[in-house]
This record gives sequence, structure tokens and C-alpha cells, in this order.
Amino acid sequence: MVTNGGEAFVTGYQVVVDRIRGTGQAAGRVVEGLRGAGCPAAVPTGDLGMPGSRAALAMARVKHVLVSRQARFEARLDTHAGNMAKAADHYAAREDAAVADLSTRPSGPVRPS
Repeated sequence: MVTNGGEAFVTGYQVVVDRIRGTGQAAGRVVEGLRGAGCPAAVPTGDLGMPGSRAALAMARVKHVLVSRQARFEARLDTHAGNMAKAADHYAAREDAAVADLSTRPSGPVRPS
């Protein structure tokens, strides 16, 4: 936020900061959805009515993979959400950082006009 004679006004970077914050919040909603879905819980446990069968062993492996993958996804999404919140807070507090990091830079060689 920049001040003009004591009157505060929002620069164009606030829109970008809001979008960064929104991205983090969206990641948080996704991870909560994953936790709520309980995909690994849907996989049956036990011998599946066929003690010692390969099918029961295979299903146990599937459940193990689902549990570990879901945990990794949740951890990565939690980290991403936290990083986005920190970035948004940083840029909201420091206009100079927002200008330096969020300004569009031309790609390729710059040609004189």
C-alpha cells in the first residue's frame, strides 16, 4: 500500500498479492478435500475372504501405496499453501519487494526504440 499525502491507496500489485493468497487458500481446500475423501479407507483390508491369496496381498500393497501417496500429496499441498501465504504477507507489507519481484520483464533482447 502506498500513501499519497496521508491517504492510502492500493497499487496494481495488490491484485497479484490477492491472487497469490488465493492460490494458497485453494491448495488448502484441496488438501482438506483429500483428507475428507479418505481414499485409502475405501480399500478393503484383511484376507478378502481368501486367506493367503495373492489378491489379498495385492490389495494390501494397493492400500499401502494409497496411504503413502496421499500423505505426500497432503504434505506438499500444505507446504505450498504455507509458502503462498508467506509470500502474500511479504509482498503486502513491502511494496518495494512486490515491484522488484512481480514486475513484468520483457523476454528476449530489448531493442532500442
